[in-house]
Amino acid sequence: MDRERVRQALKYAGLTEYQADAYLTLLDLGTAPAVEIARKCSVPSSQIYTVLRELEDREYIETMDQEKLYAQPEPPETVFEDLTARGELLADAAEEIEERYREPDTVDYRISVTKHPKSAVEQALAGVKDADTVVEIAATPSQLRKLFPELRDARDRGVIVRTTLYLEDHSDVPIDDRMLDGAVSELRLCSIPGPFLVILDRHRVCFAPNSRSDETYGVLIHDRILPFIFHWYFLTCLWNLYPTVYRDDPTTIAYVSLKEFLRDFYSVVQADGFDLIIQVSGSEIRTNSEITITGRVESMTYPQQRLHDPQPSLTELATYATMVLDTGDEMVSVGGWAAVYEDINARRVDVLNIEYTG
Repeated sequence: MDRERVRQALKYAGLTEYQADAYLTLLDLGTAPAVEIARKCSVPSSQIYTVLRELEDREYIETMDQEKLYAQPEPPETVFEDLTARGELLADAAEEIEERYREPDTVDYRISVTKHPKSAVEQALAGVKDADTVVEIAATPSQLRKLFPELRDARDRGVIVRTTLYLEDHSDVPIDDRMLDGAVSELRLCSIPGPFLVILDRHRVCFAPNSRSDETYGVLIHDRILPFIFHWYFLTCLWNLYPTVYRDDPTTIAYVSLKEFLRDFYSVVQADGFDLIIQVSGSEIRTNSEITITGRVESMTYPQQRLHDPQPSLTELATYATMVLDTGDEMVSVGGWAAVYEDINARRVDVLNIEYTG
């Protein structure tokens, strides 16, 4: 290895340009006065004494006062240690970079299990702050109260908050309309105790058992597929079966589930003489870019569709369902969660008007 490459290695080990040059010069000279070292290297005479003292502090050299300041190299164990340690650091960094490159995406595919159920509530608090479309909640009264401050901020941002409250006695609700105002879009009561569950914008889930004290854990999910399973559980087991006891704005009809929208308005679309005008917010399948369109619902289809079916059930819509929207300029196909073949993946559907044209 030539002198220049050794000098670069010493700089990687932490020496300055002057320190590395002076040290290599001293290795060539053996023992020499400071002024001679300065003459044979790039260090100015005015700085050579400082540079030699710095090398001595690092235990690279030893200096001696003999009328003049002399210096000689120390045994190179310290130099070896510095170079070896830095080499190991670089090798470890290279290995870590390779491992990180080969790892799956830890942002989109992450599941964590915590020892304490309260961790799920704490993570839900943090997640609600970042929500931008919908928050679905199943919780006890005490758990819901903890979420109220963040839920009010979310509602101010236009986020839809759908909440199921676990309550055995419907006649004694410990949360009144004043507390719900500005925090919850719609509240339903569930008479069977169930788990704490928060689903955030289709890609985050916070889950923990409520009913059995020996099950002390929490599950945190940040993923694009698994939350759909929890959403379907929430929709079919904790939401659809129970009555609405509070709605913040009865005049607004908004859906965050395309299948619920199709179920409720299928008969309107099938009837003659009515036009259903809606606004759909979601993302384009091809580009994954955000989009909002408005138009008339042209048709609704699903695999188990039957002629003159008055209202499909959520079970019949469980596989997939598609609607076609006439924007006035084009026909656009709209699918729900995890849509693949349609033009748009709908995240929110707002009913704007039902026009009688007969």
